[in-house]
Amino acid sequence: MGDLAGRPRTIREEDIMAAVAAAVGSAGPARLTLADVARAAEVSTGALVQRYGSKRGLLLGFVRWELTRESFAGPMRAAFETAADPVEGLIRAVVRSAGHELGPEEFANNLAFLHMELADDEFRALLGEHSRGVRAELRGYLEAAVASGHLAGTADPGALAAAADSIRNGTQLTWAMTRSGSLADELRRDLRTLLDPYRITKEDR
Repeated sequence: MGDLAGRPRTIREEDIMAAVAAAVGSAGPARLTLADVARAAEVSTGALVQRYGSKRGLLLGFVRWELTRESFAGPMRAAFETAADPVEGLIRAVVRSAGHELGPEEFANNLAFLHMELADDEFRALLGEHSRGVRAELRGYLEAAVASGHLAGTADPGALAAAADSIRNGTQLTWAMTRSGSLADELRRDLRTLLDPYRITKEDR
């Protein structure tokens, strides 16, 4: 057998994307450099240039990777399936999609990244695709809740999915400003305020 130590290390996409996420959180998109990401991912800057072409290409690759259905829907579905009923499942899925609580600086850097995305047509198109995917996922949970008798038949799954997604985004921003309680608790409260009027209890069935 040859000397394995002399062979180039396989560059895993997951390692690069984790390094980009960390660099965005710590430095923000403006100050982030390819060298920062390369160092964190333990690869050469040249390898990143060869694969992504530029810093913009790397960030586009990061957004595409973050917004794949497998990346965002898998954890949401896993959370949904742990709940006793589909309504609580949706709430758990939304809380899971929000991820961990970010500190003020990290949240501000991620918000700066969102600002950059909204100002760029190609990035914004990816955000729109992601939003449609999230709402379709949430609509599926709500349709399951109606079908199983946990949500009133008068409920509009599409409209409620859109509202739940708006809460998913808006509550995170409000929480970042106030820092009152935990983000998970704030999301649960707002989602229950939205969904409770449509819920059907065992006694009502």
